[in-house]
Amino acid sequence: MDKPQVQNVVSTVTLLKEILDLEVISKNIKNSNYNPKKFSALIIKNFEPIRATALLFSNGRLVCVGTKSSSMAKEATIIFVQQIANALKETTIAIDKFKIQNVVASFKFPKTLNLPALYDTMRIVPFELFEKHISFNQEIFPGMCLRIRDSRIVVLLFNSGKCIITGARNEECILKVYPQIIETISIFMKN
Repeated sequence: MDKPQVQNVVSTVTLLKEILDLEVISKNIKNSNYNPKKFSALIIKNFEPIRATALLFSNGRLVCVGTKSSSMAKEATIIFVQQIANALKETTIAIDKFKIQNVVASFKFPKTLNLPALYDTMRIVPFELFEKHISFNQEIFPGMCLRIRDSRIVVLLFNSGKCIITGARNEECILKVYPQIIETISIFMKN
């Protein structure tokens, strides 16, 4: 069975700088886009050395998305901050409160899943791992949404066997919950 692969890490940081002029910054950074009529943030896309996208707001808040690990998110953030400093003709900009907000990972069960049977079972006898509330209506969304008890983590399951784990703060949380998901859900694989 596949181990979960991190698909996206979302991190935030605050630049310790007074109000930023996003118009000036956008003119001095290639691969950036700023259209305040559509969206209030400057969008910066880097493809090398790390593929990532930054959303920079005028209050100094920077959101970094698209990296594949927490360490890459931190490295990409440092690169974005240096680009912004260069665009403002400054040597450095101090940052505060780097934080991983969300780690999204996915894996696939070796067989398709019987989600209606899982739903019926969980309504009668909820598994210890998951909260009692289950979101499952295939006419609205093709997957089942399960919340891990006492956690921010949400598990999305699809009939195809695809599983998405989101809401984790780090990769370790995903690796910790992964065997529990396998153990609990595997009995609902179709033969």
